[in-house]
Amino acid sequence: MLKVVFADDEPLMLEGLRFLVDWEELGFEVCGEALDGEDALQLIYSTRPDLVITDVRMPVIDGLELIEKISESDFQPKFIIFSGYADFEYAKKALKYGVSNYLTKPLDEKELTEALQAVARQIHAERKLASRREAVSAFMQVETVSRLLMRENPAEEELEAGLKALKIRPDSRICCVLAWGALLDSMQLQSQVCSMNAKEPFRNITAYPFTAGSHKHGYLLVSPQEGPVLDPKMLASWINEVRTQYSSHVLFSASLEHHGVKFLNAAYNEALAAELCRADSDNRGIGFFREQDKDQLALFPAELKKSLLQSVTQGELDRLSLLLSDVFKIFSTDVASNAWIDAFLANIKAELLREIDARGGDSAVWANKWFPPRVTACCLPLLERQTEEELREAAEWFAAADNNQEDRIVSAAIDYVRAHYQEKLKLQDIAKYLHVNSAYLGQRIKKYYGVSFNEFLHEYRIEEAKKLLRRTDMCISDVSGRVGYSDADLFAAKFKALNGVSPSVYKKG
Repeated sequence: MLKVVFADDEPLMLEGLRFLVDWEELGFEVCGEALDGEDALQLIYSTRPDLVITDVRMPVIDGLELIEKISESDFQPKFIIFSGYADFEYAKKALKYGVSNYLTKPLDEKELTEALQAVARQIHAERKLASRREAVSAFMQVETVSRLLMRENPAEEELEAGLKALKIRPDSRICCVLAWGALLDSMQLQSQVCSMNAKEPFRNITAYPFTAGSHKHGYLLVSPQEGPVLDPKMLASWINEVRTQYSSHVLFSASLEHHGVKFLNAAYNEALAAELCRADSDNRGIGFFREQDKDQLALFPAELKKSLLQSVTQGELDRLSLLLSDVFKIFSTDVASNAWIDAFLANIKAELLREIDARGGDSAVWANKWFPPRVTACCLPLLERQTEEELREAAEWFAAADNNQEDRIVSAAIDYVRAHYQEKLKLQDIAKYLHVNSAYLGQRIKKYYGVSFNEFLHEYRIEEAKKLLRRTDMCISDVSGRVGYSDADLFAAKFKALNGVSPSVYKKG
């Protein structure tokens, strides 16, 4: 339910508002009333409503002053204002504060109902957009951590942007921890890790979680130069604390402590090597990286592994076959043991499972296909054919998933338009909000709707204007401003171009 408060200096008006419409049926809960602007201001701060319905003319603080004061705070409810005076100068002034509607007394049930339905749609659209943005933000942080750790030589700009987003200083202590096991509640992981930062001895240690595959998670631990040392004793304490978030069977591995951001990829590879070289009997302990594990890392060129993963995630089937052939040539040498081959392919698939999760896929389905492997490394030709079949199937899925991701981006952009069409809108602003390239976003919108972004925006605004012209007594210039046009002549021209008649003719019916 959305919360609403009323403000009017006439008690009879307040009573009438309570019974004019069925608030519960419209999705609202009345949570307070005020007889002047000063009381209304305190009521808004204490109840934090979604909507405020206020008279323009009130003692102490009038309706517009009330809106102005609230607009300067960190809390921004929607406003519907009304007045006994058909004074649209008030409406013009109120528009700059984002007032959702302006009604005149006596209030009409149908008009108020339509205004409430419109503001409810706007609130829900904004919440949906905010939820998507939070999800995108969380996803972007996970992706940033993953890219910084898993790329051997990230571009300088990418490195700087990532470090700024994660607030990692050039001299920070860093360590990578990998965990293989099922989380009890993945939704609570982030909050649990954050709460650990307040405990001793983990104060000043920041943990950035990331996904490394099915039932596989990673943590980039960061401590300031003057903060806790990330040595095995400290890591063991931290890992035993986070272990409570997993089911009983979970394996951990950890890198050495490094100083400086240039060692991010080294830290990830060390944690991976510690996992691969773990003794089979070590089911409870923590695999710490040892210097001799570097021999295993040297078996395989990092760039080839990176290219192989990219060929799958980018759906490049021909390139995948060529790279896989190179991989198995290395496997055929005497230096690669069967255990190493099995572990290497398992980790390739684990990283692909992480990517599948990130793109909205069901990694459990793929994990059931891939684990345990049906063929061991003792028969390389058969293993190569099986691996190519599995990775080609995954590459085809990624190609299809990219199109679905584009659908979600376009939907998020259109939600943004619906929530903000009354404001000055530019494609570049929406693209920045969604963290995508503006040219790419424009291309996707044109593909889906057959028109450019600007044309789509004009059409949406004009449709909203038609509703106002049919349902209210607002003059043409006020309608123009209400739907986002600062130039009434441009509004009239666009309206006629899309409907064949001018706004004034349309209003007359």
